[in-house]
Amino acid sequence: MPEIGSRLGRSLGEVAAYMPDMPHKYRFTDIPAAPHPRVLDTCTDAIGPSSAEISARGSNYDVIADDAVLLAHRRVHASGIDQLLDDWAKADGRDHSLGGRPHAIPTHAVFVALMLLTREKKALNLTLAAHLLQHRLSPQSRDLLGIPHPHTTFTAVTPKHNKWYTNTVRAFRRAVSLMDPYPQERYTSKTYAQIQAILERHDVEREKLYKARLDEFTRRLVHMTFMSQPRWVRRASNTLDVSFDQTYIPLPNSKGYSRKNLPERVSDEQRAESLGTLSPGPVEAHAGWHARSNDNRRDFQRGELNTVAPERAGSTEYTWGLEANLAVRVDSDSPGSQRFPALIVAASLSIPNMEVAEEASRLLESASLLGLIPSVADADMQYFANARPERLLEPALKLGFTPSTEYRKDRLGIRGGAHGLLFVEGDGYCPHTPQALLTCSLDYREGRIDAPTYHRRLEERRAYRAHVKGKAKAPQDRIIKTGKRTGQSVTSLPVFVRCPAIGPSPTVTCPLREMFMGAAEKSRPHVEPETLEAEFLDKICTQHSVSINLAEMVNPAQAFDYGSKEWDEFHSHARNTIESANQQLKDPAAEALEDAARRRVRGPAAAQVMISFLIVNYNLRKIAAWLDDHARGRLPDPAKQKTLRRRDRVWANRYTKTTGSGDPTIPPRGPQATAAPEPDASLIPMRT
Repeated sequence: MPEIGSRLGRSLGEVAAYMPDMPHKYRFTDIPAAPHPRVLDTCTDAIGPSSAEISARGSNYDVIADDAVLLAHRRVHASGIDQLLDDWAKADGRDHSLGGRPHAIPTHAVFVALMLLTREKKALNLTLAAHLLQHRLSPQSRDLLGIPHPHTTFTAVTPKHNKWYTNTVRAFRRAVSLMDPYPQERYTSKTYAQIQAILERHDVEREKLYKARLDEFTRRLVHMTFMSQPRWVRRASNTLDVSFDQTYIPLPNSKGYSRKNLPERVSDEQRAESLGTLSPGPVEAHAGWHARSNDNRRDFQRGELNTVAPERAGSTEYTWGLEANLAVRVDSDSPGSQRFPALIVAASLSIPNMEVAEEASRLLESASLLGLIPSVADADMQYFANARPERLLEPALKLGFTPSTEYRKDRLGIRGGAHGLLFVEGDGYCPHTPQALLTCSLDYREGRIDAPTYHRRLEERRAYRAHVKGKAKAPQDRIIKTGKRTGQSVTSLPVFVRCPAIGPSPTVTCPLREMFMGAAEKSRPHVEPETLEAEFLDKICTQHSVSINLAEMVNPAQAFDYGSKEWDEFHSHARNTIESANQQLKDPAAEALEDAARRRVRGPAAAQVMISFLIVNYNLRKIAAWLDDHARGRLPDPAKQKTLRRRDRVWANRYTKTTGSGDPTIPPRGPQATAAPEPDASLIPMRT
C-alpha cells in the first residue's frame, strides 16, 4: 500500500474519496499488502485523463457563463471600436459590403475573447483566443457574437483546430492592418540591408495617420472603462489631475540594432561571402533601445537620428523594445485620500527615446476628452523640465493643464527674465529680491542649508513674487484654485503681472511705489533699489503692469510653489501613484505587462492592441476593488493620521519621507544637510 500512496501523491483516504462507488472489498482501507491489479485499474479509471482532456491536450474546456460573455460584448460595443474599424475600412477602400467572401469570425468576437482572457488572467495569445471561441462558448453566446457552431461529427480534431486558429488570426490582423503605422513582414529575421530598405521605404505621412488611428482605438477603450464608474465616483471631483510617465515594454524578439551603426553593418554584410556565415539579424525595424538609467535616455524629435544604443554587445544597460506612455488620474485637492480610483486615463505605445514630449502632449489631449476640467499635470524631470516649451508646455497650457514637476539642478535659481523680472523656478520676482532667497533651492539641493531654513526662505520669498493682474474673464481661462496660488487667475499663455509693491494687496514696500490707500496696515519686507532714476529702471519698476509669456520661461510655472510642503505632498502622491500603476500592470499574477511571452504578437500596433485590453482589465479591477472598499468602509479617512508601517519605522524611505527612526520629517529632496540652521532673525528688514 505505501507504494500506491506514494505514486498517487495522496493519502489513501484522499484517493478513496475519488471512488465512492467502488465495491467495499476493493477500497484501500481493506486492501492487503500486495495490491490487486483490479485496484490499480479502477484507480486509473477514476483519476486518469478524461477523453475530453485528451482531445483538448490538457486545455480548459469549461464553458464561460453567458452573463460574462454578454458583459464583455457590451463593453466592446460601448467603446465604439467596431464602428471605428468599419469607418476606417471604408476610408481605405476595404468596404466588405462591396462583395467578397464573408468573414468566418468577426473582429468583434476576437476582441470579446481577448477581454475574457484578460479577466481570467490568461496569456493574450491568439491560440487561446481561438480555443475560447471554438470550445468555451455556449450556443447562445455564439449567436450573440455571430460565430459558427463547431461541428464535431465526422470531423478530424486537428484540422478543425487549425481552421479556428487561422480564422481568428485573420480577424485580428484584419483589424490591426487598419491602424498599423509601421507595416512590414515580421515572420523572419532580416539582414541589415533589409532593415535599411524598410526604413527608407517608410511612409511618414501614412505613419502619422495610422498612429492617430491606433491611439484613438486605445482612447476609446480607456474612455469606456472610465465611464463604467458610477457617476458619483466620476464626479467626486469635477477637475482632472494626471500624472504621466513611460514604462518599458519588451518585444517577443529581443534582437535589436543601432541606427547610428546601420550603414556599417550593411557594409559588413556586403563583404561577407554568404549569409550562412552571419548570425540572424533583427525582426522588428521599428523599435528602439530602452536605457535603464535616466542619464542615457534622450528625447529626439521626428527626423532626428535615434543614436541611443549599447556601446558593446552584452550590455545590461539597454534592452530592445517599446515604451508604454501612461497617464493616471491623481488628486491635487486631497492627495492620497482615495476619493476615486486611480485609473489609467490615457495610454499609447512609442519607440524609446523618440518624441517623448509629443507623446506626453497626446496623452494630455486624450485625457482632456473625459469631460472633466483639466487641472494639474505632474511629471518627472524627463518632461517639462527637459523639453522645449513648444513641444509640451504650450500644448499643456492650451489644454488647460498646469505643470507640476521637479527641476534639474542646472535649472534652479535665476534662469532669465523679462521686463526686469527675474524668472526663478516658475515665477517672476522683483529684481531687488535678496540673493539668498533666489538661490535657496540650489543651496538646499547642494546641502548648504537644512530643510527648516529652506522652507523659511521659500515663505519669505513669496512676498517678492510679481502679482497676477485681473481676474479670469472666460470659462476657458485657466483658473488656479484655492490651495494653488490662492486667489490668482491666469490665462492660457500670456499673463499680465505687476510689481508686488502696488495694487490693493501689496506684499512689499518700495520707495519707487506709493502704497495703495486701502492697503492693510501690517509689516511688510522693504526693498531698496540700486537707483531711483527712471531712465535706469526696467518696465516692472516704472509701468503699472507688464505682459509675460508663460511658455517663454525656462522653468514652467507650476500649480504649487516649487519646494513648498504643498508641492512636495502632491508631487510625491502623483509620482507614487504612477509608479504603483506601472508596478501593478507588470505584476506576473495580474496583467504581466513586462512579460512578452504573455502576448505573443509581433509589431508595435499588435502590441498596443493587446496592451489596450490589459489596461481595460486593470481599470475594471481597480474600479471593482474601490467600490468594494467603499461599501465595506475600508477607504482611508483623511482626518485620521496614518500609522507608519514597520518597514517605514525601521528603514529609511525616500517616498514616505521617513528616516527609519520614526521621524517623518526627512527633507523631501537632496542630501541631509549638516550645516547648522541659521538664527531665527529674519534676513529682511521690515517696515510698515
